[in-house]
Amino acid sequence: MLCSTTVHAQTVRSAVGTQQRTYIPPARQPFNSMARDTTPFNCEQYRHHPHPGMAGYCQGIENMTLQSEARRQGRPAPSSSIIELPPLGSEPAKTLGYACVGGQAFKRLKNGWEQVSAATGGWQRCRGG
Repeated sequence: MLCSTTVHAQTVRSAVGTQQRTYIPPARQPFNSMARDTTPFNCEQYRHHPHPGMAGYCQGIENMTLQSEARRQGRPAPSSSIIELPPLGSEPAKTLGYACVGGQAFKRLKNGWEQVSAATGGWQRCRGG
């Protein structure tokens, strides 16, 4: 007696598989002129220019450009004035209580540092740090 058995093929699928995810690239950040330097136009190069108003003209264009860029991107505007301050971590910065960090002026507090606002508005820009 021959028994005939029919074998049905079964497909076994693993519960763990690779999912196809679509790559979402990170959002591109808006251009920031002051990312590397708070004086991107380098107006100091015009201090000894034959025309006496060249440095002031450059400074005015730089201020207008930086402030309008900040306004368009919803950031606080930088000050139009630039002051000299010692770099963070130096002995003069510790005694003075003010330091220049990445072109921005900071004031020493009991528990850290606070960004300084300029008298004319915006955050104070500086050189030296």
